Amino acid sequence: MVRPLLTYGLSLICACAVNAERPNIILILADDLGYGDIGCFGNTINRTPHLDQLAREGLRLTDLHSNAANCSPTRAALLTGRYQQRMRIEGALGENAPGLLKSEITIAERLHEAGYATALFGKWHLGYKSANGPLLHGFEEFIGHLHGATDYISHVDKYGRMDWWHGDQPTVEAGHNTELITRHSVGFIERYRDKPFFLFVSHSAIHFPWMNPGDEAHRTAGTRYEGKLGKLGPHANGPLQPVVQRMIEDLDKSVGRIVATVRRLKLEKRTLIFFTSDNGGIVKEAGVPIVPSNRISSNAPLRGQKHGLYEGGHRVPTIAWWPGKIERGGTSGETTMTMDLFPTLLELAGLNQPAPDSASRLDGISLVPLLTCGKALPPRKLFWRQGDSRAARSGNWKIVSIHQQPFELYDLEHDLAERRSLAQEHPDKLRELMEKHQAWEREVTSGSPRD
Repeated sequence: MVRPLLTYGLSLICACAVNAERPNIILILADDLGYGDIGCFGNTINRTPHLDQLAREGLRLTDLHSNAANCSPTRAALLTGRYQQRMRIEGALGENAPGLLKSEITIAERLHEAGYATALFGKWHLGYKSANGPLLHGFEEFIGHLHGATDYISHVDKYGRMDWWHGDQPTVEAGHNTELITRHSVGFIERYRDKPFFLFVSHSAIHFPWMNPGDEAHRTAGTRYEGKLGKLGPHANGPLQPVVQRMIEDLDKSVGRIVATVRRLKLEKRTLIFFTSDNGGIVKEAGVPIVPSNRISSNAPLRGQKHGLYEGGHRVPTIAWWPGKIERGGTSGETTMTMDLFPTLLELAGLNQPAPDSASRLDGISLVPLLTCGKALPPRKLFWRQGDSRAARSGNWKIVSIHQQPFELYDLEHDLAERRSLAQEHPDKLRELMEKHQAWEREVTSGSPRD
């Protein structure tokens, strides 16, 4: 099986019991970062020394999956610990989408009620209007953009509106998104060094429009930006590869500045940093010539990319770092999912999990025993639905149907790249997982969004 790839050493001091002192939590979410985009996950082109050091000092999770193969659904699942289908959020939210309902309980709300300072800096994309923004979902502070794809310099979204907010007020603030998000995150850590805090660093990078500091602003307010022009921004004529590489390396520098701040303030022994991505990377963009100079992300060694349900669409690079609690240089192949973060953070903060038969029940499970002790997780089945595509996972077995085509079956232990379907050789396993997926779909889509 794929699951038990645990390389913790004997020196680990098992700390599964939650300490009386609640840890600070820094959740860093990259946007569209591919599985193979950073050095510690195999990239030999992009220079990511800070993330590589974080991995050397922490735990790499090599089989963690985003709840969806695009942004809004994954973010909904991350904040609620529930399958996004329960909230009717299955695609990137557009201009008039209702977004995350106020009735949903977020991890920020739970932590805030328990005395944590809470902040989100960066991308929200769970409701376009400020009336449904982060401040109504448990975050005391918010600086960033509500929509999913703003110009990194002018902060104008694709609908032609200024989309940079301080709290619930649109604000003009000069600077590249990555730099601004990092600066405000560092300031928050400095202000709340003496009390427990939950900081959600929700990066725009490396989402399109691909832009570097020093680029001219591409969008101006009052003009809608659709299609290729709206996506590619000032580099529509290429080459894209050096632009995206710089974005990845600036993202790495951001992580370095945040970790350096934690060390400078001597907070590392009581701070968990969890780094991951909201979905897989875009390998090639429609309408852009496929040449090396236009390479975008790498999901190597996986098949597929963002929006798809092959592994490249939802298996994401992940690192957990907590000196003294998570052993240095560990690797885990346990199968985990974005929605597992909610129950994990509840346990770390010493908060009760919702009852499994309650309306607020969670679909994720706590990763605390895995992170702090290297313990295997209980067997379970995980499910995806993205438009008219479906996938399910049970141990090393995975089924996937792309755009209503017949289901394929893969043994990921022996075929991580999903090259050869075993559907004909193992019809019973195929049928079993298809039936489980159908039952899951009925269950998560029955009733109201809060059921």
